[in-house]
Amino acid sequence: TNVSPLPIMSVNIPTEMDNAEYCVCARGNIVCDSGTLLIDCDGDATREGTINTQSVEVMVDSNAANSTYFSHTLEGLDQPSSILDGFGVRISAANVNGYGIPSPAVTLKPNGPPLPPKVAELERVPTSPSSLVLHFTSVPSPDDRSSTVTSYFVEWSTAEDFAGSTVFNSTLNLDSIHSERLPSYGNVDRVFHKFLIQGLIPGLEYHVRIAAINEAGIGPSSRSFPSSLAPGSKPSDLEDQHGVSLFTIVASDAVSVLESCSSLQLSWRAPVSNNGFAISSYLIEYWVASGTSE
Repeated sequence: TNVSPLPIMSVNIPTEMDNAEYCVCARGNIVCDSGTLLIDCDGDATREGTINTQSVEVMVDSNAANSTYFSHTLEGLDQPSSILDGFGVRISAANVNGYGIPSPAVTLKPNGPPLPPKVAELERVPTSPSSLVLHFTSVPSPDDRSSTVTSYFVEWSTAEDFAGSTVFNSTLNLDSIHSERLPSYGNVDRVFHKFLIQGLIPGLEYHVRIAAINEAGIGPSSRSFPSSLAPGSKPSDLEDQHGVSLFTIVASDAVSVLESCSSLQLSWRAPVSNNGFAISSYLIEYWVASGTSE
């Protein structure tokens, strides 16, 4: 955006100083050098609002002196994302007679796609065998690459290389990922977010990765820790009453009377769902029912 040239500062000099050397201190200058006069600038002598500029001189090769277009790259322009104005630039041409009037000033803020969250932890959801929850930290400056992160991009897949039709994704707005989880000591400048991945197949392993998004686009992604996890939970409850049955054992040629009167046959139905993981064992608990032994 073109703006008007920066104003030239005017200084009124008393008539008694017509033949004296003088130097003007501006904000940000430590030393004022007028050529033959060098003085230290006192803090009280600076003027609020003066722009502290930096400059670089680009030399023109004699073979390119009559060229129409020139270019130069300004490097090391680090600026927090909270500062929106960016950097102002103007150019003055010079020859043996000095510098001409500067060009109109232009401003722009350099930025780039952000880094991914430093922490991304993947966990099962105890109450939902078909879900996983991803806890991840925010991306503050300077990891946001001079542009505030506005959303996050999460991908999950049953394929480790995230290839094919098994890849699913979601773009997360900041107002939908609130978490009450507190950051660790090493991440005090970052807040936690969370995302619930739903509709998964219990027992099937899923790989998850996340990237941050700002004005410059989607940044590189990082994998969760662990990098993959299978959703699931403990088995569903056994059916009430009809799930478990007790029987006495009738004495026979194979079962003695003693065994018959001191044993019970137990049977049960398997849970309706193992919730993603094969049943490995059953725990049987038994006790003496209420009553008085005679």
